[in-house]
Amino acid sequence: MKINFDKWLIIGLITSILSIIIGYTIGYILWAIFIPTQDYNLSTDEQLRAAQKEAAINYPLGGFLLRLGFIGLAITTLGYLWRFIQSKRQK
Repeated sequence: MKINFDKWLIIGLITSILSIIIGYTIGYILWAIFIPTQDYNLSTDEQLRAAQKEAAINYPLGGFLLRLGFIGLAITTLGYLWRFIQSKRQK
């Protein structure tokens, strides 16, 4: 039984693009602060990160979803490059 890699790569590409779109929007909503911050420009990066972790809905899950979409896209892109190189070698 032969596995059709092109079919799986297309499914992976669609899945990774959807996970980027959905993961980014949901991840950003979970990751962002929707509470107005006073004197935003006077805070250091560490203070802003601590405030964001405290005020965000679910900071770790949001960051995970943001990274998950990009990892899926990277894996699918590597699969396409590998398949492209294989097809050029066979010709």
